[in-house]
Amino acid sequence: MDLRPAADDDLPALHGVFLRAVANVFGPHEFPPPAPRYEAFANQQGHVLATGTTVVAEEDGVLLGFGSSWQRDAHWFLASLFVEPTAQAAGVGTAILEAVWGAAEHRRTITDAIQPVSNALYGRRGLVPATPVLAFGGRPLGGESALEPVEADLAAIDAAAYGFDRAVDHAYWERHARRTTWPGAYSYAFPGGEIGPVAGLDAAAAARALAAELARADGEVRVRIPGSSRALVEVALRAGLRLGPVPGLLLLSEGLSPPNALAIAGYLLF
Repeated sequence: MDLRPAADDDLPALHGVFLRAVANVFGPHEFPPPAPRYEAFANQQGHVLATGTTVVAEEDGVLLGFGSSWQRDAHWFLASLFVEPTAQAAGVGTAILEAVWGAAEHRRTITDAIQPVSNALYGRRGLVPATPVLAFGGRPLGGESALEPVEADLAAIDAAAYGFDRAVDHAYWERHARRTTWPGAYSYAFPGGEIGPVAGLDAAAAARALAAELARADGEVRVRIPGSSRALVEVALRAGLRLGPVPGLLLLSEGLSPPNALAIAGYLLF
């Protein structure tokens, strides 16, 4: 088995590995697996490829799996690690994880709660579950918000909600989504109904921003909220959104606290 840096022209093959690996996890539980269109996958994975580290494992020219991570300041995030079902339990995932591990003081990743093998692998490296990541979806109940958009300090909000700088990611998000800044908060809404990230200087500001974003939605929405961000979870429930069947898990290294003023951007970009 050989490891090498990924390139842009690997993205179609990575998409295929992702779809097969995720179906192999969700299928036995009879849950519908995530199946993003190639364009959406390539946009996000391409951003990680450009701003982080992505490695592929292959043998005799056959792709076995891939992994990617990114680092902002002293904060590292494992964005993806997927292995072909036929190549699993052979050390491929462990080798990929080592290749993208890097050096950082603080570490995070998000997994699906129904992935016991992956969660044990990460736990042995010091990444342990800290809070569920709840997936909400549906058409928000009708309502109005008195909150008006205003100028806001993105860097200050990121420092409060994430604990690190997201400037390079804002550049990506604003190319693909509508950004709105609110008093002490910001939100992103993507074509097709995805909402997130939504972040605030504190939980109340983030919750007001999410409520305002849901109030102006004109169709089905999807938003992922850490259970530790209770105020935002309550907003989603009041709006009548449905809770998805498979929660995620936010895994943290020692010393980190789960967020309380955040709806995440997704599993790749947190």
